[in-house]
Amino acid sequence: MVMVLGNLIKLSDMVIRKGVALNDAVMLFLFFIPYLLGFTIPLSLLLGILLSLGRLIADNEIVAMHVAGISLGRILRIFLILGIIFSMCLFILNDKILPNFHYRYYQRIKNLYRKNLSAIIEPGVFLENFGNYILYVGDVKGNKLKNIFIYQIENDNLKQITFAKKGEFISQGKILKLKLENGFRDEVNPKNRNELYRLNFKIFFMDIPIEEKSKTPIKKKPKDLTMKELKEKIPYLRSLKIFPKNLLIEFHKRISISLSPLIFVILGFGVATLVRHREKSINFGVTFLLAVSYYLLLILGETLAEANIVTPSLGMWIPNIIFLSLGIHLIRKCTF
Repeated sequence: MVMVLGNLIKLSDMVIRKGVALNDAVMLFLFFIPYLLGFTIPLSLLLGILLSLGRLIADNEIVAMHVAGISLGRILRIFLILGIIFSMCLFILNDKILPNFHYRYYQRIKNLYRKNLSAIIEPGVFLENFGNYILYVGDVKGNKLKNIFIYQIENDNLKQITFAKKGEFISQGKILKLKLENGFRDEVNPKNRNELYRLNFKIFFMDIPIEEKSKTPIKKKPKDLTMKELKEKIPYLRSLKIFPKNLLIEFHKRISISLSPLIFVILGFGVATLVRHREKSINFGVTFLLAVSYYLLLILGETLAEANIVTPSLGMWIPNIIFLSLGIHLIRKCTF
């Protein structure tokens, strides 16, 4: 519910302030729920382990089991089975369900953008939904825009910069017509890219093309591909002498996250034997710190892989390696 609240606020803002149809907002919300499950499933398992083991240890139940001849390894085995079950469920979610829902979510956003452009224009965000144009708006109120920057890109180089203090847009079929007021346009000199030609204007009309859905189908991003599609595309790109870094990162990231419940079982078991507390607030706090640490390490590994400092496989497995090593160390040290 905590994770859902932030998205509900965004969706309510789209419906109330930007005029998005309620059914479109509800569909976007439904498409986003499986994405949240990818985070909540491993975290809920970790919290459950800390709460249950914390109470068993605080009530000396583990000591009673040990005296009765039930070893710590047998107790751990039950939790490992749960971890394997949760990891299998998360693998299916990451392989089949999430890519499909992410792609449909992206399609819905595109369709929404074609029907109601104001719904996707966010102040302070660089928007790349307009072909070779990048749009930046300082403030938006309905169709009224303030502090507008329009960057025209050609052959991966900046060609023009247009700025206007005020403006408004009107979507006419495949053309986004912008009425700009009190601004200027800078155009790069093709012979000397350090020189700019400036045109000042009071009122200027500018057309930005909008891609037509029937002619330009939405291409799948790495997040939209299933594991099978990733495995097929990676060797294909390698055969073309192209290093598929983003695809490799996505492939190993999904496997790594899918195994996180099993890693959290081992780590949670070790941490519970160290903390030995039955208070829910303390276990919630420990879960939060461990979760933040895990996903920060995941972001760090992805950043290192994208910067070519480490391989994609190593970058995506950094949090699992660290947490698994820590969990095994704590379990080996525990005594009752």
